[in-house]
Formats: sequence, structure tokens, C-alpha cells
Amino acid sequence: MAAASTTALDLITGALRNINALESAETPNAVDTADALQVLNDLLDSWSIEHLFVISQTENRFIFNPGQYQYTIGNPLGGQFTGTLAAGSAVISGVTPPSTLIVGSMITDVQGAVPANAKVTAIGTNTITISANALFAVSAPEVFTFTVPGDIAYDSSTGAPIDLPVRITNCFTRITVGNGDPAIEGLDYQVRIITRDKYAALGLKGIAGPWPTDLYYDRTFPLGNLYFYPNPSMGGECHLWTDTVLGNLTSPTQAFNLPQGYARALKTNLAIELAAEYGKAVAPTLVVRAKEAKNLVRSLNAVPGVEAFFDQHILKSRRADAGWILHGGFYT
Repeated sequence: MAAASTTALDLITGALRNINALESAETPNAVDTADALQVLNDLLDSWSIEHLFVISQTENRFIFNPGQYQYTIGNPLGGQFTGTLAAGSAVISGVTPPSTLIVGSMITDVQGAVPANAKVTAIGTNTITISANALFAVSAPEVFTFTVPGDIAYDSSTGAPIDLPVRITNCFTRITVGNGDPAIEGLDYQVRIITRDKYAALGLKGIAGPWPTDLYYDRTFPLGNLYFYPNPSMGGECHLWTDTVLGNLTSPTQAFNLPQGYARALKTNLAIELAAEYGKAVAPTLVVRAKEAKNLVRSLNAVPGVEAFFDQHILKSRRADAGWILHGGFYT
């Protein structure tokens, strides 16, 4: 059976029926729906930090700056300003630019006139220029929201924003410039995710190397910090895999897809979260069903432990080692 399409309202309605706050044919009113949507988003936010509730991994790409081994990562909200925007224009006028607004900040607006992933390209005295023309006119001043991007804020391939990673699970460097040696261009080199203690133990953290072999991620807020070792001196594209954050739902009628098992888990566990607000007792059978549904999702997302693996040639007789190409794993 394929993943099911649902809405926040479907989940909320099912949850309220689980605690007998709604009859079979009833739907919640607008006030109750808004309150329950906030609780649902809190539940999704909480599940996002538990690895076994994460649906998938997100691949984020960015280009190394040769000679830079420390980066901030994320694209947090920075604030708001008001202005007007003409149809087909990329210039927001009548603005008092906030001091935290920078070139590269992503811009959104209340009415949806700004195209997705539009970024600030120039800041004037009373104007802000963005990277895409408005979809329609905004004659009366409206509210625009902007982000304050870190060093790594947008995917270098898709241009999509990169959020603060909850967890980095894997990383590698793809060599894009071989410094005159085309033999290594396009090769991928694994980067190990190390702990703070291991990073702290490195004696000369800024020492130069062709590409990094280790990465320590310090999940500060609102921007995270990435520390690579050694300091990459060659052109390369970093590929970071991070746990996908469960979405923040902005509308109760917003349609989205859920993998098998998630709808039941969300309905039953949301019911327990809402029970106190509605003065309802939580039936023991509901607790059992909610726990069972969560465990099924955990088992779906569980992966086997990593097994040790070796290049088959290591187990054979000694051969010439061109390890400068593949870290000891390239044989002729």
C-alpha cells in the first residue's frame, strides 16, 4: 500500500474522536482546530529529535572555500520589515532596512507575492532588491520576513535553504578541481563524524590538507558550527546527510504524505496530548495503541548496525599502494 495523503485536520479530527471529544460525523470548530494544530506541531517538533522517528535523510551540498575549515550552518529567521512590491518588479520599496538584514537573506511575505527561495541581492537606503520578480503587485505596505543565513545556508545544487541540522549522519567530499590531476576529479572521499573530545585532541586544527577527513558538528543555536580537519586546500563539494525535520504545518487543510504507520501513531499520540485540554481521561486501551503505533514506526526506521568491511585486496598478497588516490584502497 502506498503512503497515504492526509491533512492536519484529518489527524486532529481522528485524535479528538479517540478521546470522545467529537462524535462520529463531527468536525472541530476553527478555534479548537487552531489550538490542536499548535499541539500537533509541538509533537512533530519533539519527534524530529528522536532519530527513530525520522522519515528520511536530507542530502545537503555546498562548495568548500579553500583555506576555510570552520563554517556556520543554517538559515534562521532574522526579523520583519514592511514595504510595497509592484507586479513583475524585484524591488521592494518604502523600506527601512533592518540592521540584521544582509545580502543573501531569504525573503517571504504574508500575501505570497515573493517567489519561493527569493534572496536579497542589494540593500538600498529605502529599497531592497530580491533575486526574483514579484508574482503580483502589493500596493499597500505588507509584512516581509527575512532570514539571517550562515556560511552554509543554501544547497549549491538546488538553491533550497538548509536548516539547522538536528543531526549529521554522514558526510563525504567530492573532488571538483584536481589541481591539474584529472585522475582524482569526481572521486568521493569519506569524512568521519567525530566527537568534540576527538576534535579537541587534534594538535594543529588548521593544518592544510587536500580534503578533510574528519568533521565535528557543534549544534549551537540559531546557527550550528562545522569544524573540518584538515583544512581543505583543493576545490571540493561537501555532501552532508542530515535527519529530515518533520514538517511544521501552517494550515489545517494543507495536504501532505505520510509513510505507512505514521497516521495512526500521530492520531493516537496526539489524542493523549489533547486529552488534558479537553478534560478527558485517557483510556488504558488508547495508551496501549499509541505505544504500539510508536514502536511500529521505530521498527520501520531502525537500521542494522554498521558492519566492518574491507577492500578485498587487503586480504590478498601485498600490491603497490597508490593510497594518495583512495586512502590506501586503490590497487593496480
